[in-house]
This record gives sequence, C-alpha cells and structure tokens, in this order.
Amino acid sequence: SQIERRKIMEQSPDMHNAEISKRLGKRWKLLRDSDKIPFIREAERLRLKHMAAG
Repeated sequence: SQIERRKIMEQSPDMHNAEISKRLGKRWKLLRDSDKIPFIREAERLRLKHMAAG
C-alpha cells in the first residue's frame, strides 16, 4: 500500500491524502482474493512485529 501510495503521489503531487486513500480502496476492491494474499501476509507480519516490540 505504501508503494502504491507513493506512486500516486508522484503522479499527482497535489492530490489530497483522502483522495489517494479512496483510490487505493477502489484498487483493493478490484483485486482478486489471490492477488491480495501477499499484502495480507505482509500486514500480519508487521502486526506481529509491532506486537512483539510493544
């Protein structure tokens, strides 16, 4: 998500964060479940890392 957010910001530097979030949300909804798996796994890895550090 951060990579995609950076891409949008580079293409449209004046776009507000709320609009970027809306676009990312639309892209997420269009992804097939199988395409979401790497992102879900990474989110879980980061969540566990954060919990261990806390």
